[in-house]
This record gives sequence, structure tokens and C-alpha cells, in this order.
Amino acid sequence: MRRTSKFITAGLLSLIIAVFGYGWHLRQVYQGFNASTAGGDAFFPRETLESYGQQILNELKEKDVKFAVISRAGQPRDKLPEGVMFTHSAFFRRNAAGEYDVYNLYHGEKDRNSSSLVTDTSADFLRTLQERDAGILIPDAATQNILHSFLETPEYSAMHHPVYSLISNPFDLRWQNCNEFMLYVFGAAIWETTDREVLRKKLEDTIIPTELKVSAVKRYYGPKVDERLILKDHGKKVFTTTFATITQLFEKTDRLDDSYVIALTD
Repeated sequence: MRRTSKFITAGLLSLIIAVFGYGWHLRQVYQGFNASTAGGDAFFPRETLESYGQQILNELKEKDVKFAVISRAGQPRDKLPEGVMFTHSAFFRRNAAGEYDVYNLYHGEKDRNSSSLVTDTSADFLRTLQERDAGILIPDAATQNILHSFLETPEYSAMHHPVYSLISNPFDLRWQNCNEFMLYVFGAAIWETTDREVLRKKLEDTIIPTELKVSAVKRYYGPKVDERLILKDHGKKVFTTTFATITQLFEKTDRLDDSYVIALTD
């Protein structure tokens, strides 16, 4: 009996250690996860980020792009969920000087469940970059003109819902992340409405969001170790918006000129 009790006790201790160990592992993974944020430590020197940013701008200038969607990875790709290449996207909009302003949705640092709209530069946009590449989505010329003008209207800001979730479901209006915000901006511009419920229904009829494979253990622990990871807007399956989802919306509405990935070189 004593030996049996010892085995049981040892087994329970091992289980407890494993559970807490896995919880600690998830905490380290998620706390280091840079998605839609202007905070955190830069992974490359400023001069490298300036060079990478200029490479993106040169690409846009060479193609005479007035408006584009650019995405970058704030996490090593081997740590990203299957089907996810990038963690943050922004609008690159050509200004009167012929350069580009970058329109972002960033979550806060003190309150990571609240977001704001921030305009910065290409190097700032890349500050938490961890992979040396970027996704580029170029709308057709007519749509570039529509979106270029739209970003200067009150309707653009009206699409912002400041309650942030890292993997927000685009068909649930309670939370929002940067990529979902872009879906709604695009929808508002082309469908000429700022009614988010109308836009939700139109998006539901048009696209299939990216499904994330999330284990039961991660669904349990994730929200406990990172407050940005909210799952209340998901059912049995977890769906979110990615660069691929945004590209799909442009394709389905026949407004896509090109979508591709470029390498950023030293």
C-alpha cells in the first residue's frame, strides 16, 4: 500500500509539475508575441529597419502604387500557427510629397485590450519585425483611388472598434484586431456603408476567414497567460483574419491587382 501511495503521489506531483511547466511555456510564448503593437524591443538595428522600410517603399514607387496593404511578422514563423505568415498589417498611403504614410491599428502597452489608430513610418511599422520579408497587397488602380481618399474621411475612424483581441473573429463585432479592422475599412469603402452589422453580413457572404488549429489545452491556458487571447467570440472552431483573408476579400470582389511576398535584404 505504501508503495502504491508513493507511486500515486509521485504521479500527481509529476502531473502538477507538467501542467505548471506547460503553463509557464505558454506564458513565455504569448508574452513575447508581437502582433499589432508599437511597443516591445526592436530585433534589428534602426539603420537595418530604415533599409528594410525603404526597400518596401521602393517596391511601391517602382510600381507607381498609390495605396497598398503591407504585412510583417512580429514572431518567428516557426512559432506562428499553421496558415499564418504575418502578425500585423497596415495601409501604406502615398502622400503629397510622393512618400508613404503608414496607417496602423496598434493595441496599447499598459492596456493591451485597447487599441488606437496610429500613423507612422515604414521603419516604425517594421520595428518588431522578426522575419526578413513582407507581404504586399496591391488593389487595382480604381480601388487604390477609393481607399486613398477614404482614409481621410470620418468613415475611416468609424470602422475602428477599440476593444482589442489578438485572434478576433471577424464575424463577431465585440472585438477587433488590425487585420479585421482592414476588412471593415475596405468593406465600408467599396460597399459605401459604415453600418458594421451590414458589413459583417456582407463579409460573411464573401469570405472564409483563416481557421486556427487550437488544442483544448491551449484554449484553456491561452487566455490565462495572455489577456489579448480572447476566445469568447469563437465556437468549436477558431477563425481570424490574416493577410491571406484580406487578399481573399480583394480577389472575391475583383479588386486585386497583385498579392505577393518580398524578401528584405541586408
